[in-house]
Amino acid sequence: MEMNDKGMMAELIGSMTVTLLVFGDWAATNEHGSAAAAGLAGLTLGIMWMTFKGSQILPVITIGRMAAGEDDWETGATNFAMQILGGLLGAAVLYWGMDTTDLTTGSTDDITAATVAIALLGGFLLMSVWSRLGAGWESAAFTSVLILAGMELATASNLGSMIVTSGWESANMVTTFGTMIIGGIGAAAALMLGDQIFEEE
Repeated sequence: MEMNDKGMMAELIGSMTVTLLVFGDWAATNEHGSAAAAGLAGLTLGIMWMTFKGSQILPVITIGRMAAGEDDWETGATNFAMQILGGLLGAAVLYWGMDTTDLTTGSTDDITAATVAIALLGGFLLMSVWSRLGAGWESAAFTSVLILAGMELATASNLGSMIVTSGWESANMVTTFGTMIIGGIGAAAALMLGDQIFEEE
């Protein structure tokens, strides 16, 4: 049997994204209760399914399709393994983000190693969605999911607020411009690698 490497990457990235964005800090500490967390989970999953058409992402779907004979056991087992691996990678990023050393010192707004990793990943995920689905409601909704989940997506509004509040401290400058640049590198990686690691649309 020939392995579908691009399909496997979609399962891994989709599962990792759902884990990161649904089980991150926002979901654990949100003030709006389980209905808001369920809405966030459904929206994230729906956008991942649209972005990676044909992916299953959830093990319950994979197991159900295998049991009903709609997927062969080799494909199902591979998808299942990639989904579990994606979930473990997402959980590892979340765990790592809870205990990191600041890269700069002197302010509570310093960029941490976790901020760098999450900005890079956030840029990659957002560009993956935007380049495959376009500049529509899906990309806008996914941006709100990233922000709710605590991913730092520095924008022109961040610069505007710095001007209005005279917040020119070096930590603010480093955080704002640093996350823009790092997120942009992640976005560029999605454009350069997207065709190589994901299925054609």
